[in-house]
Amino acid sequence: MEINILEKIFKEVENGVSGALVTITESQGSTPRKSGTIMGVWKDDFLGTIGGGMIEHRVIELSRELIKEGRSKEFYFDLTKEAELGMSCGGSVKGYIKIFKPKNRIVIIGAGHIGEKIYGILKNSEFQIEIIDDRLEYINSFSNVRIGNIYEEIKKIPENPNTYYVIVTKGHSTDLEALKSILENKKYNYIGMVGSKRKVIGIKEELLKLNDENWNEKIYSPIGLKISDGTPFEIALEIVAEILTVKNEGKLEHRRI
Repeated sequence: MEINILEKIFKEVENGVSGALVTITESQGSTPRKSGTIMGVWKDDFLGTIGGGMIEHRVIELSRELIKEGRSKEFYFDLTKEAELGMSCGGSVKGYIKIFKPKNRIVIIGAGHIGEKIYGILKNSEFQIEIIDDRLEYINSFSNVRIGNIYEEIKKIPENPNTYYVIVTKGHSTDLEALKSILENKKYNYIGMVGSKRKVIGIKEELLKLNDENWNEKIYSPIGLKISDGTPFEIALEIVAEILTVKNEGKLEHRRI
């Protein structure tokens, strides 16, 4: 059972689903399960048991709250008659709820000069990186590139709500195609799209035709912080800096004393 729990947590995280590993770390008295017992919990499912009853119900509830918040936490319950759970078995139980969530992922849509530079900056980072393009010439340029129809390739990517999409394709039509696919099919933390003010206004008009009134809240475009000299490498730095600002709720200020 323990192996099944660990395997399920791993597989669910790989598929973009967060989960909780509950571990009993200390057990005293007549408690239902002993130290070292584990259980897996997800939004709509659980696997294993830490003894059933009210204590398990409360731990599952707490685990699901922590999954939403994305943080881990210790827990403690006193199981005597006078305690909050009203259980008569006596003793106490301590444990830890460890939350596992999908890696932060950056999907670069467009393998040209800017996309290549973004990849170069991030390839040794903690981000999972995916690259999408519709040009066969890039099929051997990256180890993890997807080549095909941009709209369809975006749909095929496993779901991961911790995803940051960067749209830097070869032209206006493929940028719009990518944007529509993300908005219609995916969850995300960020969508950034390269383009001039004129191009952005044009795409905004296209989105309004789709009755999408939340355009400004969903998309960072023109993409990136205003810090570069306009070369591909510095544009890539602008984009990465903007993503980190969004991801970490950062502030644009100097650290100097």
